[in-house]
Amino acid sequence: MLITPLSKESIRAAKTPRKDFHKIPRNPIYLVLDSLKCAHNIGTILRLADGILATKVFICGNTIVPPNKKIKSASRGAEKWVPWEYRENVVEVITSLKLSGVNIVSLELAGSSVPYTNICYRLPVCLVLGREYDGVSPEVLELSDHIVHLPVYGMVNSLNVSTAASVLMYEILKLVEPASLDQRSALAASAE
Repeated sequence: MLITPLSKESIRAAKTPRKDFHKIPRNPIYLVLDSLKCAHNIGTILRLADGILATKVFICGNTIVPPNKKIKSASRGAEKWVPWEYRENVVEVITSLKLSGVNIVSLELAGSSVPYTNICYRLPVCLVLGREYDGVSPEVLELSDHIVHLPVYGMVNSLNVSTAASVLMYEILKLVEPASLDQRSALAASAE
């Protein structure tokens, strides 16, 4: 038996109609991009945020923001569907989220970081991703509830930020996936 990939049309037909997309409850996952400089990483993370129905993405600091051709290419248009906001001061964003009860998890290889599988994530959660080469700023690390890393066993010292983000985003999604699926199914049934 020949197995073929699903067509774009069949995938789209199984999803909530675009006109109803804004009604879907979002998952209690926030993302803060701390001065990312690569447009492709920003676009890929926006695409991932759409994939997990993240509540919001904060693009902070010295960075690139939509509209941008490279972001749009990597995000495949997700910047139209994911709530995002540019904020200059990342510390203010983190402080505000913490005050509203959001658990702050920075993805960074640091002296006090632990493997991402060694902590219990608490919702709502914010995943902080740092600038390529420089990482999460020290001020943000100080405000973090947890600092986690992905173990790297080979010769390289780190992973691409959007690659690492995808692993941790889907790890966190395990906490909310059943509820999200139930909510999407209920919305799709009510639209019929």
